[in-house]
Amino acid sequence: MAMFRTLYFLFLLCFEIHGTTGVNFTFSFDGFVKSPSFDKSVALFGDSKLVNDSSSIQLTDSVSQSEGRVFYRKPIHLFKGKERNSVIFSTYFSFSMPNEIGDVLAFVMVPSTLDLSLFGKKDYSSSALGFLLEYAKNETVVAFEFDISKRGNRARILIGRPESAEIRNLSFVGDLMMNNGGTLSCMIDYEASSKRMMVRFRKRGSIKLFDPFFSFSVDLEKIWKGGEVMVGLSSANGNSSKPHFLHSWSFEIRHLDPIWVQPTPFGPNEGLKPDVSTEVEEGQERSECIWRMLGTLVLGAVCGALGAMSAMYLWTICGVRRSMAVVPEECAVSIVVVDVKDGKK
Repeated sequence: MAMFRTLYFLFLLCFEIHGTTGVNFTFSFDGFVKSPSFDKSVALFGDSKLVNDSSSIQLTDSVSQSEGRVFYRKPIHLFKGKERNSVIFSTYFSFSMPNEIGDVLAFVMVPSTLDLSLFGKKDYSSSALGFLLEYAKNETVVAFEFDISKRGNRARILIGRPESAEIRNLSFVGDLMMNNGGTLSCMIDYEASSKRMMVRFRKRGSIKLFDPFFSFSVDLEKIWKGGEVMVGLSSANGNSSKPHFLHSWSFEIRHLDPIWVQPTPFGPNEGLKPDVSTEVEEGQERSECIWRMLGTLVLGAVCGALGAMSAMYLWTICGVRRSMAVVPEECAVSIVVVDVKDGKK
């Protein structure tokens, strides 16, 4: 019994140290259909509209200088509780738009105190972020837009107050051209521990998992100080006259034990440092690294001890079985001697 109690304790300790991931908030739209729940959850602004026959949202019209935006109506609390450094959020959406210069799509995060009705106004710019520069000048926002064309893949990042923040430009490589109405998928991941946002793409039918990508540094907790935010997508077609479509969209916030949050490897854009972002201090990085190493060593020791105890237990069982093995009694053997000469026994 003592052996069983020891094994059980080690198992619980190993499970507790490893930690678990919990989903704190999520929404998911695998297609869009007109319904009361859709109206309560999704807000459409500008030229965006629901296309019932295709279960998609048409973001822009078939005319030039068209703008459309989609926002999730309910405020989202990114950081809760004491373990704020363990927050991870991911958002995924699939879309289609022509590969012409001027066609752009943006992911936007704004404070929940901002009046979203302002996003219904047009700014007549060639940028999907133009409405922020026009109607949210003094608000703190986090947004980026990207365009994909024959000239290459480009992104523009806006962090801070649009009135004073500098927009950073970058380019990233990869074949993302959408021919004949093709669909692209985009996944955005943010880790509070590394304070980085990573943006990855995948062409429909591609065997590669979300590649290429770009990334940048941003401290969301410092920017909004634990407040609620609203998330949305913005689109503009510039001089193009072809519409943009949104086919699906999901968002999820998770919590992970900080010891086991491993920073994601970043590409050539990891050196990008927008104005309001803050890098993890050297001492904090060292402390987190020590805790991760300590946690790994403890887990390894516990698992090793668990394996050794299991082996000893099995060896003991086998030894007991051998000592209790049934040995058959020796049978009496009669020896008969035959006298070959006399033929007598």
